[in-house]
Amino acid sequence: MRRVLALLSVAFSLAWAAGCAGRDVVLELERPPLVLAGDGFELNGEALVFSDRACLEDASGTLEAERIVYDRARGVLEAERVHGTVQGWRVVAERLIGDAERLVFERATFSRDDATLTAARATVEGGTVRLEAVAAVTSRYRFRAERGRIEDDVFVAEGVWSTPCACGQAIELLAEQATFRFADGRLLLDRSTFRLYGASLARPEELRVDLNEPLDLQFPLRFSYGNGWNFGVEGLPLPAEGEAFGRWRTRLTLMAENVGGALVVDKTEAVHLAVDYRGPDGSVRFGLRPVRRWDGAAWTDWVEPDVRLVRGPFSFRVGWSSALERTTAAVALAPTWKGGWGRLIAYGRFADETNTGLSAGVAGALSLPSRREGPFSIRLELPFSAAFYPDAAPYLWGGGRAELGYGDLLLGLELYRAAGVPRYGYEARTAREAVRFEAGRALRASLGYSRDVRYDLAAGAVSGENRSYRLELAYDGAAVSFSAKWLRKEDRDPVGSLLGTGERWTLAAARGGDGLELAWWRGWDGGALDYSELRLGYRPAAPDCAGDWAIAPSLGWDLLQGRVSRAGLELALNDCCFTWTLSYQAVYVPQLPGEAAQQNVRFGVRLR
Repeated sequence: MRRVLALLSVAFSLAWAAGCAGRDVVLELERPPLVLAGDGFELNGEALVFSDRACLEDASGTLEAERIVYDRARGVLEAERVHGTVQGWRVVAERLIGDAERLVFERATFSRDDATLTAARATVEGGTVRLEAVAAVTSRYRFRAERGRIEDDVFVAEGVWSTPCACGQAIELLAEQATFRFADGRLLLDRSTFRLYGASLARPEELRVDLNEPLDLQFPLRFSYGNGWNFGVEGLPLPAEGEAFGRWRTRLTLMAENVGGALVVDKTEAVHLAVDYRGPDGSVRFGLRPVRRWDGAAWTDWVEPDVRLVRGPFSFRVGWSSALERTTAAVALAPTWKGGWGRLIAYGRFADETNTGLSAGVAGALSLPSRREGPFSIRLELPFSAAFYPDAAPYLWGGGRAELGYGDLLLGLELYRAAGVPRYGYEARTAREAVRFEAGRALRASLGYSRDVRYDLAAGAVSGENRSYRLELAYDGAAVSFSAKWLRKEDRDPVGSLLGTGERWTLAAARGGDGLELAWWRGWDGGALDYSELRLGYRPAAPDCAGDWAIAPSLGWDLLQGRVSRAGLELALNDCCFTWTLSYQAVYVPQLPGEAAQQNVRFGVRLR
């Protein structure tokens, strides 16, 4: 060692190193192989002191510190408040101690992309970084481990505890060993345990977590009351070995619907059972829904099937049509091609729906790449569809949509035309014409018009058309936003005569997450005013801290009858992992077509 140190100090000869280049003094060590540098340098007995942009570089990375002291007699270097890169990780540490074999960081933080590791002690030796008393944070998880090591893009930890909760530990994943692969954002837990509120629910031998994918942790419990009780589980995961946590492929639904309550004419009660599987190559759903309906004198029973199979271009479905009150079925083969030019689907299909028979055709769209030249921009797409039937005239549909922009101005155009009438909903497309115009960015104004044609598949004819007109003025500021909207919808018969009209005027404002909305709903049946209602709703910012809560009230007033038409209240309460909600909604005076007087209580929970 002393021989090496003697080589160091000969005239303090300058050596060049990429990471520490540009300092006034740069010294190169042979053992350990590293470079020390700084703009300030002192020789204090056996100690070499580097300051003013003090720098240390070896094969694992480059570090900077307020001061680096190298003791030639002991062969030890020390540094305070260190920061830089090690093995591709950004590192910050309160203290660094090194010798000929290793570098030791104390109270160190390593970060890479959106992952952060903190350790009471980290040792760099060879190409490996060993950590003790580790804590890790990603955008969706928190972790702790007794010890771990970093090798390139892989971090292996032992004695692991992890949770997706923002705070607390209502949901826990424990494992004897975990392997983090930061290159593809995956975490593999070996000999793991899944716990909810301290209770062990599963002990998979191997559990995979996708760190970069959004968690799909929908709480499956459902409980509400409207015209009857609704309770059970919806989308309950059935984990299988090797599946990523929170991204389970198989789910179960078992719900009682509208059970109990007042016995009124046309009241229905049902039990919904379904199992869903979604894999990389397709999906399967098997469901049954036994239903009974009260006609005022007796119950009528039937079973609604819900069976679906999709694998590549092949699909099969057996379902229930409420309009036809019978089972429907369809089988199809529809290969798809995609490219920079657009997409193309060619299909053959047999169906027993509103009509029964064969159909074949093509559908897709031609797309032109979006172009931008200075302030100008253009986007164009040309969708099309052609369906052929052995016992009816073909159905052809096509058109285009375009967006033309200039700075903060945007013009959108849509035009689609159809020849013939579709026999099945699978290939039905609406004849449509629409235009919209937008101007501004923070302060934005927009207006639009659309017209859509409706089809009666059973009659094989056009049944009517829907027209809408809209106008909006909005401002989105850093702290405050507001909007004023007007929307008018018209229902017309096949020859264009007006059947009914609805209008909505809305004023909304938000500040700091709190939102207030006032809306005026009006509707006409033919030429007579059918309903006129004012609605006021307030939604506070979502609760943040554990124990925080928020209340969102809403109220409706019937202007024709001069009484409360609807009311609602939602309570949201946070714990350290979940947001729990309890809401009450009541309609006292029905306003919109199809709306009925009823009261509804709903319970919900979601991951924070």
